[in-house]
Amino acid sequence: MRESLSYLTRGIWVLSLALLSACADNDGLNEPLFQKPETAIEYETEITGLPDEAATDIAEKALATFQREDDGAQSVAFLRRRASSDEAVVQKLLRSRGYYQGSVEITVTPIQPEEGTEVTQATVLFEVDPGPVFTLASHDFEISSRGLSPELTAAEFGAPIGEPASAAAILDAENLAVLRLRESGFPYAARGKRQALADLEAKTIEVVTPIDAGPLAVYGNLTFEGLDEVEEAYLRTYLDFDVGQTFAQEELEDYQDELLATDLFDSISVRAPEDPPEGEAPVSLPITVAATERKKRTVGASARYNTDDGPSVKLDYENRNLFGSNETFTAEAIAGLDLQSLTFGYREPQYLRDGQEFITQFKISNEADDAFDAQTATLTAGISRKLSDFWTVGAGGLLEASLIDDSLEGESESYLFGIPLSATYDGSDDLLNPTKGSRLLAQVTPFVGSFDESFASFLTIDTRGSTYYDITGTKDYVLAARGRAGFILTDELSTVPDTRRLYSGGGSSVRGFEQRSIGPLDAAGDPTGGLSVLELNGEFRGTISGDLGGVVFVDAGSVSEEIAPNFEEGVQVAAGVGIRYYSPAGPIRVDIAFPLNGRGNDDTFQFYFSIGQAF
Repeated sequence: MRESLSYLTRGIWVLSLALLSACADNDGLNEPLFQKPETAIEYETEITGLPDEAATDIAEKALATFQREDDGAQSVAFLRRRASSDEAVVQKLLRSRGYYQGSVEITVTPIQPEEGTEVTQATVLFEVDPGPVFTLASHDFEISSRGLSPELTAAEFGAPIGEPASAAAILDAENLAVLRLRESGFPYAARGKRQALADLEAKTIEVVTPIDAGPLAVYGNLTFEGLDEVEEAYLRTYLDFDVGQTFAQEELEDYQDELLATDLFDSISVRAPEDPPEGEAPVSLPITVAATERKKRTVGASARYNTDDGPSVKLDYENRNLFGSNETFTAEAIAGLDLQSLTFGYREPQYLRDGQEFITQFKISNEADDAFDAQTATLTAGISRKLSDFWTVGAGGLLEASLIDDSLEGESESYLFGIPLSATYDGSDDLLNPTKGSRLLAQVTPFVGSFDESFASFLTIDTRGSTYYDITGTKDYVLAARGRAGFILTDELSTVPDTRRLYSGGGSSVRGFEQRSIGPLDAAGDPTGGLSVLELNGEFRGTISGDLGGVVFVDAGSVSEEIAPNFEEGVQVAAGVGIRYYSPAGPIRVDIAFPLNGRGNDDTFQFYFSIGQAF
């Protein structure tokens, strides 16, 4: 039997090859089996009679006859079929504006060619008679549910009763009503098939929309799937609802967003059953959290280069979820020509209450520039509390010891205790590349201690704000502005350690001037810092092509030895241009800036290379 099938298969192949050979000329096997049809007819389309210009614009974008003009048509008959298929689209457009008795006449007119040649051009005309506009006489909801039946009216959701019976407005009212039900404890609410009764003489329409609200639902038990090292009790601290509380889909989505923001998971979903449970209302919906945990440890490296302080490399280490509740240990090492530092940090979220974190950090650094040389050790600890989606406040304590070497005054020691207080507002749309919104940071820190073997006491106030405006709404062109105002309340500048004075200049403040170089200078030409600082930055960011963008900017800054800025040292201004490459990790920044009123000790330009926008 197998041998017979083999002969039969072989015979079919031979017969097929013979047929192909008979049907092909000598070069036939080198040609494709299916040829792309060539355009035989070029045409232009026009539509008249629509009730307004907006409808005409929509038609020109929606009708295939308009959209395929550049492709042409294979024949006049083919063009007529294409135009006829668009009639239903025109009728739908008319109904969306309340015209239910409209008519469309379509005329395809070949342009007669010279005698003896084929037709190659044509025109297509859509002549629309919208007819009378119909008024929505009434729109009623027939709501049914398992148990409690909520009462909703179409009018409260924008149904155009007494106005043109716009199909779009009617549909919007229905969708909003269903959404309201889903947000009010009826997650399975669904619209049924609407019924419309038209009075052709009165030109009115009455609409009845059935809505099955389903059962009223409450939260049931919460269960977790996929957890390995993350503690379930920690995830429950983010809950804003309890078992037995009326179900709201928005709360479920907010809970999912909060869990995802912990950075503990590669993926996570929070869901209720797809179908409503059986039984009398209210029904209890079990909630399932399905998670895939992220790796605990992350190692990173980055580099930057500025002409004023040269190249530097930063290494990062992060270990999340040390004890199961997202406790995080971080380590950061910076190695540069002017700065070397090592920082260790610990963060514990949901500390004692929802939205509150305990944060502590220990940093040792060796810093050398024209302003001062210093070896510093700083220990901070405090609490940060999130008040809303935009506002965060913080308070803590600070211990700091420094050995400072000033070129004129020699070595001195500083031992300080401070109480840092802060308030932060962030209404921007992106951490590394904001295009709209604004930010504000206000920090107040009272210090007491010893400096140069004398008692020291002072209060620092530092405020910074930035705003971003998306010019076109596409994030391609953005105006950005930043301002800073800082003050130190004390009697004399000499009572404040060099490391805690106010400075300006550098890649994160006024580009074009060296780090800390703006302001008063000592006899050696080195910056002394001040008791007040003002900065202002403006930047225009634009997309060049794809992920490549460019910026132009102007920066200005002033530092005064007095608490109230007196501008005796002048206002230093710089301008420049830059390139941005928008990588997945954030924008890579390359800037070159030129002082516009440089002093004798200022360089002619400064160059910056780093990750992230300047502000």
